[in-house]
This record gives sequence, structure tokens and C-alpha cells, in this order.
Amino acid sequence: MSSNVITGLAAACIPGLIAIVLVIILWVRLRKVRAAQTVLLPDGSSGSLVDLHATMRRDVQAVEDAIRALSDRVDVLAASSSEEIARCLRVNGVVRYDAYGDMGGQQSWSIALLDASGTGSVMTCLHARDHARMYVKEVADGDSDQRLSPEEISAIALATGRAREGEQ
Repeated sequence: MSSNVITGLAAACIPGLIAIVLVIILWVRLRKVRAAQTVLLPDGSSGSLVDLHATMRRDVQAVEDAIRALSDRVDVLAASSSEEIARCLRVNGVVRYDAYGDMGGQQSWSIALLDASGTGSVMTCLHARDHARMYVKEVADGDSDQRLSPEEISAIALATGRAREGEQ
């Protein structure tokens, strides 16, 4: 063979050899990078960072979905609770007074037991020296079909929030 052919053949092989050496170097580096991406997990197993990230992302998404569902449920329960609380009786109107002139100490009282709409009862207990009488009257929307005493009207006004300044 002629020296020109051998030189041309060597010149043609050199880029191929360089490519093979580069491939081997890159393959070794890739193995090192993959080995560095392997993580020791708390349970003693090992896994890829990429797989671990994907698993964590799914878990975070599941937690976010659960929080969203829980938030919706809390909103429903809060609305339901508000409706129930509005129907509960509240003791907001108590008026104490002297029903009879011969007895002091404000032993008589009227108390309004109403819900948020002003519906419920007003109870009055009149104390005298030798007896006590108790009366219960139904109240709807802050008013009664039965005649109310001024003290009962004041108790209802206190319970419904319609009491004026200085009034009890």
C-alpha cells in the first residue's frame, strides 16, 4: 500500500476514534450523574430523584385536593350552623322590678327567650310577700297576641336588640 493511502486511512479513523473516546467519557459521566440522582429513602430503599419528585408532586396534589374538599365541607357546615344558631333560643332580655309596692329588692322579673327572628316566649314571675305567680306568653316576630306588660315589652326589646339607650 502506498503511504498516501495509509495516511488517508489514518486521517479517516482519527475522528471515529475521538468519537468513540468521547462516547465512553460521556457514558461514564452519565452513570455518575444517575448514581448521584439516586437517593436513600427513609424506609431504607433507594430511588431516583426524578421518581421521588413525581411521587411527591402526586402526593402534594392529593393533599391540595383534600384541602379543597375539606374547605368546601367547612363552608357547607358553617352555613348550616348559622341557620341552626338562628333558630336557637337566646336569653338576652331580663328585666327585674318591684311588682308590688309593699315589697322591695326587685324580686319580680320578666325574661324573653327568643331566637334570631324574635320568636319564642316571654316569662314573667311576680313575687309578693305571701305568693308568687308565673306567666308565660308566646312571642312571634317580637310581638305577642296577648297583652304585654311594660316590663315584658322591655325584655323583648332587649332580646331583639331594639332597646333604646337608657332603657332596660
